[in-house]
Amino acid sequence: MQNKNLKQKRTGIAIAGLAAAAMFAAAVPATQVFASGDETATVAADLPLIEVSIQDAAPLETIKKSIIELKASTDDSIDLNAVDIAASQIDLQGFDRSATGIQAVTARLSLAGSSEESSGITKSVGYTFVQNATVKMVKSSAPQLKLKSDTVTVNNGDTWNASSYISYINDDSGILPALIVDGNVDMSTDGDYYVTYTAVDIEGNKAEADLKVSVKTPEEVIRAREEAERIAAEEAAAEAERLAQEQREREEAERIAAEEAAAEAERQAQLAVESAGSGAPLTGTGDNPYYGGWSNCAYGAWQLAHNLSGVNLPSWGYAGNWLYSAQASGYATGSAPAAGSIAVYSGHVAYVSAVEGDQVYIMEGGFNGGYNERWVNKDYIYGQSLQGYIYLP
Repeated sequence: MQNKNLKQKRTGIAIAGLAAAAMFAAAVPATQVFASGDETATVAADLPLIEVSIQDAAPLETIKKSIIELKASTDDSIDLNAVDIAASQIDLQGFDRSATGIQAVTARLSLAGSSEESSGITKSVGYTFVQNATVKMVKSSAPQLKLKSDTVTVNNGDTWNASSYISYINDDSGILPALIVDGNVDMSTDGDYYVTYTAVDIEGNKAEADLKVSVKTPEEVIRAREEAERIAAEEAAAEAERLAQEQREREEAERIAAEEAAAEAERQAQLAVESAGSGAPLTGTGDNPYYGGWSNCAYGAWQLAHNLSGVNLPSWGYAGNWLYSAQASGYATGSAPAAGSIAVYSGHVAYVSAVEGDQVYIMEGGFNGGYNERWVNKDYIYGQSLQGYIYLP
């Protein structure tokens, strides 16, 4: 009896399939129906569009249930009360659960009965059919983005890590959305900064979250910096005082050295005068024995000694010979300058009217063809080396 009823059931399915084929065969692909051990092809219409959320955790189960229910609505031989949908099997070709949009799929289903025998459908015999279907995968929600907090305080000088403030980011499709972080945080400058996080899924849906970042210098860092600045200022002041003291000591040493040099020059001059003996140095007449006037340095030195010191020097010839001639004439000579002396160079003579440290003020003839006055070094003039000084009586 069981086999007879099952055979009648199969016949009913085939007839229903032929009737459906007469209506839809010109517009849709065929549906194949197979009964146990007997593969008899028939034609049936495709099912209406099946819509499934991409966030569905078990999309195959959803598609299986929809196909069985839609199939039963067009095939009176299928009694849903007698079908165990959960135990029924589906093999789905052409389906991509991660892609949204329209998908043309082919499903092979094997129905399982809800009892040992219900309306002629049994677990042992089963009922298998192949069904073309159109599935639309839809996105029902935007990606999820949550921050640990909407405000955060960070230390000046730390490293900025935007991702460390994300609590979670998710998308029901199983594909992580793209993350965009907009906003600049200057970790070297105290202040408030604002950062926007945007999660974008493959459909272009967005979720945003804002973060306020306060960059602050820790109090202990501020105190350490102030202490370092104080110490640096004290050290700078101490160094400035040390340099100033060294400058004062140097100036004092130079002053003492200058005084000692002047005293030594005076002593040397006095010794030179004393070493000349008691005999009076040779003098000339009141007439300048040199020619050329102020264009001749010898004329100038003789005339200045006459005018300023009241000494009529003898004729000593060429300027470079004056020092030796003066010594031979009984005049004191030396290397220390003295006001009222004659400076003798390798080829020049001049009258010394003042001495300050290592500088002497000379008055001369023969400078650029005439009379001149200038400060020069006590040991040389440009192009001329000093031979010594003649001390006038």
